[in-house]
Amino acid sequence: MKKLLILLTVMYAGGMAVEAADRSCRLSSRSNCSPATCWYKAKDGTFREMLSYSKALGRAEDADDIEIQLLEVQTELATARTDIETVRADAANLKAELENQIAALTQQLESERQTVAAQKERGDRAEAAHKLCIEQIADLRDNNKKTEDSLKVAQDDLKKTFEERDSLKTARGELEQKLTDMTAAKTAAEDAAKVSQQELEKLKQEAAEAKKSAVESEDKEKDAANPDAETPAQN
Repeated sequence: MKKLLILLTVMYAGGMAVEAADRSCRLSSRSNCSPATCWYKAKDGTFREMLSYSKALGRAEDADDIEIQLLEVQTELATARTDIETVRADAANLKAELENQIAALTQQLESERQTVAAQKERGDRAEAAHKLCIEQIADLRDNNKKTEDSLKVAQDDLKKTFEERDSLKTARGELEQKLTDMTAAKTAAEDAAKVSQQELEKLKQEAAEAKKSAVESEDKEKDAANPDAETPAQN
């Protein structure tokens, strides 16, 4: 672009020089000329030096060369414009693609933000649950300790109960043995009493028989001693 501006400036200066040479005759009356230098009034109101034919011809040749360079620059400029349009189109496509990527990334970021928020909330709940579990575990340990103490007391009581039961079993055995012995003794006593009663009855019967025999013997003796006495009636 800078090169193009320089070329345009040079071309403009060359064109002004050719125009000044062409108008030199017509402006001679209004120009302030001297044998060495001639001046003319330009369109912008300034006075400029009027070039000689040889200088103007040289500048015209320079202008021809500059036109060739200008064509080249114009070709390059057209190519540059095409490249610029291509770059603009690529830039527009790239911009659209970047906007799409930014939108996707923004959506992804929002989704990740929501995910992070959900994970944070989940982590907070997990932390609260963990604290609650720790407290519950502490309570369970205390309750377990109390239960162990109660179980130990219950085991001691149960041990004492077992000991008392064993003692009661022993005492019961002894009582049962005594009861058995007493029952046997009672049975033996009853049997002995029955035998004694039978023997007593037998003895009573024998005594009665013996008494009767003795009475009969006395009666017989009395009868033998007193044969004339009336024999008493027997019942």
